[in-house]
Amino acid sequence: MSRHTTFKIGGPADVFVCPEDADDLLDILRYAGSHKIDHFIIGGGSKLLVGDKGIRGFVISLCTPAFNGTVFDGETVSAGCGIKIHELINKAAEESLGGLEFLAGIPGTLGGALTMNAGWPSKAIGDLVEEITALKGLELIKLDRSELKFSYRSSNLDGMVLISAKLKLEKKPKDNIEAEMKKNLEKKRKIQELGYPSVGSVFLNPSGSSPAWEIIDKCRLRGKSVGGAAVSQKHANFIINRGNASASDVRELIDEIQKIVFKEHQIMLKLETKLIGDF
Repeated sequence: MSRHTTFKIGGPADVFVCPEDADDLLDILRYAGSHKIDHFIIGGGSKLLVGDKGIRGFVISLCTPAFNGTVFDGETVSAGCGIKIHELINKAAEESLGGLEFLAGIPGTLGGALTMNAGWPSKAIGDLVEEITALKGLELIKLDRSELKFSYRSSNLDGMVLISAKLKLEKKPKDNIEAEMKKNLEKKRKIQELGYPSVGSVFLNPSGSSPAWEIIDKCRLRGKSVGGAAVSQKHANFIINRGNASASDVRELIDEIQKIVFKEHQIMLKLETKLIGDF
């Protein structure tokens, strides 16, 4: 699984499956259900820490052509949820459609971004959603805006398999879109660690408190390391893989950060990262 996560960490899956289309996906899910086989669905693997012993059962990847198409209609785009965020932004720019520029530099796929409502503090992708097509259990459903709930780094989409989404964009000159993307990327490069494998922010910002990075910073934890995993010197809420980190290294470092922050500030930091598989 190290080849399928942005952390570049993780042991093997028992079976790694790439469905050809939505019908194929349904067949795989039915088979897994009838044979009582565990399954886990991934997109770009940008918020996952997979255990060193890997994942039992099926890992189903939606990073296939059937799940990454785009159809533009006026100021809307219908996109497969397996499309990478940077590809979607670039395709929209070719159509002179903006509104996604704030997501520049965010790894992973549209499906993952929607589930966790990715974005900056003042903007999030949930603001753009008109409709989502998803599998709930083995039923294909459509959810319009009135049925969707987005909040800070969360949504009511957990547990569903997102197939496609319709987003409302805005007409803009292509040059303006590209300039804004460049500005946002430069801003992120200055304050975020993009030079090493990571999952981005590891911890959620506590409600009613300082941002997680600031709390960690006050605990003097920048650069703290366990094995090949280290707290970024550039952004204290990033844990980086310096090239040979194991999942156990990262998990131990997460535990130490939580313990120190709780001891010094009486705040238990909650994970934004998902821990999956066997450690």
